[in-house]
Amino acid sequence: MSKVFFISSRADSQDRNLGKYQRLLKKLDLKQVIEKNDLVAIKLSFGERGNLNYLRPQYARVVIDEIKRLGGRPFLTDANTLYAGGRQNSRDHLITAIENGFGYSVTGAPVIIADGLLGRDYRTVPVNGKHFQEVKIASAPLDADAVISLAHFKGHMVCGFGGTIKNMGMGFGARPGKQMMHSDIHPEVKAEQCDGCARCRKWCPEEAIALVQGSEAVGHKVALIDNEACIGCGECVATCFTGAIDIVWQSDPAIVQEKTAEYMAGVLAGKEGKFAAINYIIGVTPDCDCLGWNDNAIVPDIGIVASLDPVAADAASLDLVNEAMGIAGSALPEAELLSRDKFGSIHHGIDATAQLKHAEWLGLGTRHYELIKLDKTDSKRA
Repeated sequence: MSKVFFISSRADSQDRNLGKYQRLLKKLDLKQVIEKNDLVAIKLSFGERGNLNYLRPQYARVVIDEIKRLGGRPFLTDANTLYAGGRQNSRDHLITAIENGFGYSVTGAPVIIADGLLGRDYRTVPVNGKHFQEVKIASAPLDADAVISLAHFKGHMVCGFGGTIKNMGMGFGARPGKQMMHSDIHPEVKAEQCDGCARCRKWCPEEAIALVQGSEAVGHKVALIDNEACIGCGECVATCFTGAIDIVWQSDPAIVQEKTAEYMAGVLAGKEGKFAAINYIIGVTPDCDCLGWNDNAIVPDIGIVASLDPVAADAASLDLVNEAMGIAGSALPEAELLSRDKFGSIHHGIDATAQLKHAEWLGLGTRHYELIKLDKTDSKRA
């Protein structure tokens, strides 16, 4: 059974937010994870343009200050996204991070995009999983001495919820790895959007792409993927910046969750005892922060959990959401405000516990936890 420390989002003049947060970090005891001069990768999402629900950079600052106090050298990091948006390459990604407040003057740590300019700075890591024998992981967390996950806990349209497992697995997966996690179906070329640049052909490891003459309406050669030769690696999707190669998101949600857990296993390979998870169960929206907008929260702000066990951190966060009273007028149906499966009530047919079960099977942690509440004001408010 793993220890999960918890502080509620409630605060008053006797038990203020900053003091509570510092108390949480003290109990987490990061000196177990961080040694002097360690390069510490702090994984979080910098938020998409138009979405106002990402983690406040001030949350990161408290962790950064603690890491520095312990003699570590922290940096904020995330890998480039597969989908088009403000974080598809490191140039735009850095601008988005700064626009959303993650500058050095605010956080006290530099931002390093984990997989390089175009998402090609990654390495393959053996995992011996159910779906993958090896995974493609951004280089920065592999080169770091320790990794800390700061995850905004919220819903997700494929995984049911996004917490530490998704933050680490999907977040640090290289762009072709993200495609492999999301789909078991081979990519398809939209001829009307293909400009015939042949970049995808250059990067295809199986020589499964040819340039063929397009229709009269297109008027030039376009890419064509041989589905028999395609291995679904996603290199073509990662390489195409015109949006001409479809990202096929249709897959069994449980399989996507399991693949994501296997990618987290790749991130943490060789990092035994050098990892900690902090989940912020605040602004729990029904969907991911990768969208360019955000809906209302489905439950009131709950608090923050922290653990050295990523599976226990996510399991406790999910239980806390399911135990909370839902908010009327949110995406949560009125009849489901007391549901014990709130994300399932919104994203029908998705069992969000699949990622927990598979991560446990992979040996990343346990779903069994002891929740240790650190609020001084609990008894006073009871």
